[in-house]
Order: sequence, then C-alpha cells, then structure tokens
Amino acid sequence: MKLQVLRGFLVAAIVLLTSVSYAQMPQGWWSFDNASNLTAAVPGYGTDLVLTGTHTAVAGPTVGNGAISIGPGSYYTATHGIAPNGGGTKVNQYTLMFDFKVAQALGMWHNFFQTDPLVTANDGEYFIRSTTGAMGTLDLGYTTPFVVADNTWYRLILSVENGNYFKAYIDGQLVFDHNVRPVDDVRYSLASVIHLLGDDDGDDGLIEIAEIAIWNTPLSAAAIASLGAVGTVLPVELTSFAATQSSGNILLQWSTATELNNNGFEIQRKDQQTDWRVIGFVKGNGTTTNTQNYSFVDVPENTGTISYRLKQIDFNGTFAYSDVVEVEIAPTKFELLNNYPNPFNPSTIIAYNLPVDGFVTLKIYNSVGELVTELVNDYQSAGSYKQQFNSVSGGNNLASGIYFAELRANENVQRIKMMLVK
Repeated sequence: MKLQVLRGFLVAAIVLLTSVSYAQMPQGWWSFDNASNLTAAVPGYGTDLVLTGTHTAVAGPTVGNGAISIGPGSYYTATHGIAPNGGGTKVNQYTLMFDFKVAQALGMWHNFFQTDPLVTANDGEYFIRSTTGAMGTLDLGYTTPFVVADNTWYRLILSVENGNYFKAYIDGQLVFDHNVRPVDDVRYSLASVIHLLGDDDGDDGLIEIAEIAIWNTPLSAAAIASLGAVGTVLPVELTSFAATQSSGNILLQWSTATELNNNGFEIQRKDQQTDWRVIGFVKGNGTTTNTQNYSFVDVPENTGTISYRLKQIDFNGTFAYSDVVEVEIAPTKFELLNNYPNPFNPSTIIAYNLPVDGFVTLKIYNSVGELVTELVNDYQSAGSYKQQFNSVSGGNNLASGIYFAELRANENVQRIKMMLVK
C-alpha cells in the first residue's frame, strides 16, 4: 500500500494532513480510467473536465490503466479551484503533471496547456517543439538537451513559483530550469480556469494522456522525486489521523481513502520513559476503493506527553510510517522517575510529575551528601517535566561514581540514584 495512488486509484498510506514526508494532494486530478466517463475527476479531487472536440479511450502505460488520445482542435477546460497566491491577483504558485506519450515528436507541435480564457485567442504555453522534440517556449527556453522520444511514456511535472523559478521534471528528475516569469505574468499565471492540450492555430498534435494533476503549490524536488515515473505510485495523504483522551484512555482514529495490498497498521507508542514500541495491530482491508475508518484504544502506562504513530504494512512486507500525534496526560501523583540513560556519560534526563501546582526544587548530590548543583528552584504548575543533568557543564567535571537526584514539592520528597561512568 505504502501511502500510494496507483494510476488514478487512491491508495491510502499513512501520512498526516500536516505531513510533508509525502507529496501534497492535488487540487485537481484526472486519471482517464473510466472509459464511460473519461472527463471525470478522481473522486474528491476537483471537478470534471469539460471537453471541446473529441477524444478516444486508449490503453494506458500499465496493464489495466486507461488513457485518452486527443488531437488537433480538441482540448479540455479545467476549473481548478485554486485561490490567487504568490503575492498577486492570479495563481502564481502551482504544479502541473502530465503523463503523456506521442507517436511522432518531430514534425508536429504538441501543447500541454493554455492560460488565455479564450483558447483561440493566443498560443499555448508549453509545447513539444516540432523541430527538436525539446519542451518549452521562446519565453521560457527549451529543455535541450532533453528531447521527447517517439512512443515513450513520460511523467512531466512543472513546478512554478512566478518571480522565483519555473522548473521542468521528467520521471522525477529535474531536466531544465526555465526562465523565471514575473508575478501575475500574462502567460504563466493562472486565472480561474486552465485549458489543457489545446492551441489557437493547430499546434496541438495528437497526444496520449494517462493522467493530469494540478497542485496549489510548487512541489519540492523531493516531493517530485517521490512521484517517480509513469506507472509508479503517487503518494497521497491519509484523510484523517487523531488521538483524543478520555478518562485516562487514548482513542486513536484514522481513515483511508482507498487501499492497495494493505495488510494492516502496527500501532506504536512512545512516552517520556520509553522509546517507540509496538502496542497493537489493526488489520487492513487489502485492496479497496472505498473509504475505510479505523480505531484503536490504548491505556498508557505513564503520564506526560504520549506520542503515537502508525506503521502501515503491505502484504509483501514493505511499510511506511505516519507522522506523530501527541496527547498530554496529566499526572495523578507526585513522582520522580528514574533517569535515562543510566548509567550515563556525560548527561542524563531526569523526569518528574507534579499532580498540583507548587514550589519545586530539584538538586543533585554526590555520594557523601554534598550538593553538586541545583537544576530547579521555582514555582511550577501541575504537569510533567524533564531536566537535563550534564556532568561537565557549569564548571563541573564530575568523576565517575554514584550521584543522587532529590525532588521536593509541597512537602513531598523523592530521591533516585544515578551512576556516572566515564
């Protein structure tokens, strides 16, 4: 599964809505897999295309995947829904993706998109040049030495931030830095609609398209690399993942859009005293194009900040981690926890819990009862705290041996023994 979309099928892998580990979801997305409704948007990702002229359903780049063939005089109109951005009155920051193939790169122009509201009014904005097979325009420059070969599927991605850059990628790799266009550029800033694959004077030769997508931000090089080549996967986001606390229990809830080969989800937890460990497993739904909802209840052993993540595992053993969600569990008792690491060198973490507000001191003593340092001397609110004790800071260069941490608050006193080993 691996947080993927395989050629138009949303494949939910585990990524939080705030995650940047995977590519951001497109604003508009068209996969041409439904031969009875070729202009349909992928559910949940924009509106259907509007066709002017004719198109034909053809086989896509991989078995079972669809595509369209569209020729001169025909084009799509997309209402992308992106608000003006990038400091202007139009859309100045965006990404476009085209999975395409042409039977004849030379001797015929092919256009990818047109920003003029009236297609017949002006030239298109990004061509395969008929004389060389390179891509671009005179304004942008052409992608030489990269040129398009006949009968070869490519994934073209254009990452645009007007005023800063206009980059062209093929199959996840940067092939050309085009000339920078200004904010609200007449050609390369978007109005509310964009025309796809059309041109005003016939320079829109026959082309096959397996997928088109548009994002409301310029994708990074890393995000584009993760999208890979035609026929590989599009990483997508989890629709939701949340952790909520109730009566000391933690309810984890998450949803997937659709799934491919999903064995299930390993639930992992980390707190102030323990590193990541597995606390449960929830079986996935294999392959499905329907939204799936999952939940898991945990009874954490400790208080303070509790962190959770999901490890989504495919049937073949491959896996991907989600980002982390956290909840704060208020302590119910006064407690000085064992330091970690222990033994330590040169530093260690001392954690403690305060069930109520109070004046707090945390002091370090050596084995004969002499005060070494005072880490805390302050009024603190109820909660969980951590302090670092460094044996070589503050003018100290302590010898190996036994040391004691003493916590005092509201007439409560606790001590722990620590071992410094150099």
